[in-house]
Amino acid sequence: MVFSIASSCLLACIFGLPLAATYALFNLCRNSLWVWPVLLLAPLIYTVCFVMTAGGLSLPFQSGIIAGKFPRDLHHPVYRKRRFYGLCWTSVYYFKPLYYLCLSIPWLKWLLFRLFGYKGSMNFTIYADTWIRDLPLLSFGEGTYVSNRVTLGTNLALSNGQILVDKITCGRKSLVGHLALIGLGTQIGEEAEIAMRCEIGIRCQIGNGALVQPTSGINHHCKIGAKAIIGTRSHIDLAVQIGPGVKIPASAFVPGRTKVLTQQDANAIVSTEAHIATASTRRSQHMRTVVDEFAG
Repeated sequence: MVFSIASSCLLACIFGLPLAATYALFNLCRNSLWVWPVLLLAPLIYTVCFVMTAGGLSLPFQSGIIAGKFPRDLHHPVYRKRRFYGLCWTSVYYFKPLYYLCLSIPWLKWLLFRLFGYKGSMNFTIYADTWIRDLPLLSFGEGTYVSNRVTLGTNLALSNGQILVDKITCGRKSLVGHLALIGLGTQIGEEAEIAMRCEIGIRCQIGNGALVQPTSGINHHCKIGAKAIIGTRSHIDLAVQIGPGVKIPASAFVPGRTKVLTQQDANAIVSTEAHIATASTRRSQHMRTVVDEFAG
């Protein structure tokens, strides 16, 4: 009941105060020539007031945006702060015309991200349909490019009633392609590329200059070395280690906990009959998933 009342008051302030401020300014200039500039700038005035209100109200709750595992229970102080912070952030995120305006104007983008606790470089590209949530746990390097409809999953709700939270880091000039999924705790190195529709699991490490080609899947706790290449539609299973510069061919399957430190190791894995049978099954399953997603 307390949360319901508090959240209602927060939302009333977030949506109401910018409207009241914009109307007050318009009313002040109603009988002068300033009324036309005010009308012209009204969307921007409302957006600035909205961002400052939502971001300002999120400040007391940003101490709850930390890495760890917490019960999804409002009685828990960390989760309660997460809920209030999320209420403030999603008020902006789901207000798409306003959020688009924020991302389009550099100083407004700076104001939005800094108010919500982001501390990394501001020289990055992101889109209004890119899913981000816990800004204090995100770090983008200079020139990072995150494409449309990417999911940066800094939190994961578990079926046991808990939530798992961790950072996501994208290094300088890294690129995350369209519709890619990035799990919490993952580190993407400098100039690394995650191509379209790739799936990167929890707490993976993608080395500097590495390339994960389209529709590939990398399971949890994998380490991909610098300048390694993961071929199209490949599947790298749990806790695999790929050495620097190693090239995994297209449609390959690397079994869990395997260390592929040299190109000879990679050739040995993908040349076995067991690999061929397993990779074929994996490809079929993956393509069925892709078809189902497009059909949905």
